[in-house]
Amino acid sequence: MGILVNGSWTSWNWDDKNRRYALWKVSPEIRYYLGGKSRSFLGAMYHTGEFHYKLGNIGCQGDYQGGGFTGGYQLGLNSNLSLDFHAGVGYTYADYDEYTLINKVRVRKDCKTKKYWGINQLGITLIWKLLK
Repeated sequence: MGILVNGSWTSWNWDDKNRRYALWKVSPEIRYYLGGKSRSFLGAMYHTGEFHYKLGNIGCQGDYQGGGFTGGYQLGLNSNLSLDFHAGVGYTYADYDEYTLINKVRVRKDCKTKKYWGINQLGITLIWKLLK
């Protein structure tokens, strides 16, 4: 068994701040490792976070949460490094505001929600083992 907590944060502006992409998220996961060498695993995860993106005059900002089931494989590179290939399927719910800029002021156009069933996690992580 194992517990994993992933997180990320990003904030980008470009095109003289006319375009924006910002996100933070936290995603705890419980894993059950299969077999003797503990390379394959199945698990359950939850994720939550907030986002803000603007491409041109229309932008969206809000929050999301969800969860699902995960699976993956750890490929050993040497005694200290390995690659973790993982994927998750499940449900994600987002609640967000859509806005437009008028004289550099955000004016809300609409409040929306989105419900999604499908792949909600996919990644490759480099693992560095500090202790053996």
